[in-house]
Amino acid sequence: MRTFAFFGRPLALPAVETPVRAATRDPSAWHHGAYVTVRLAAPLSALRVHTAGRSYPGRPGSGERGAWILIGDVIKSSGELADSRSLPTRNAKSMVAFTHTSEARLGFGTVLNIGLASAKFGGSGGEFQGEFVAGPPIRFTPLAGKLWHGSAAYA
Repeated sequence: MRTFAFFGRPLALPAVETPVRAATRDPSAWHHGAYVTVRLAAPLSALRVHTAGRSYPGRPGSGERGAWILIGDVIKSSGELADSRSLPTRNAKSMVAFTHTSEARLGFGTVLNIGLASAKFGGSGGEFQGEFVAGPPIRFTPLAGKLWHGSAAYA
């Protein structure tokens, strides 16, 4: 387990930093553009929030499968998750940011960009997120209701 720190915020992950920083799909998604590229040294469970492909006013549809996942503390209300991860809505505090959750299981050797979400799409950002770069495909399992609340304090 290694602790990575971003602007004084620690995150412990079973990972090692890679010598080469991978390109990101969206440089503006990262707080002050800061992220590191890591390779997982053990499997990791994370959370994916999405709209099951449905679009809402101010929110394009997102599917169960995707590159962006929530890591770190995910025990929050849906509004807090949307705001802290700057999910795409015109106003993350009042618009539909997500309607479904899925467990994202990442395997040994998966390469991720990790860092803090930027203040984007009306959200405040500031919480940890991961972006899949390479490795074994992420295995997504839909969660019913708010099952993820009882899993653990960290994903």
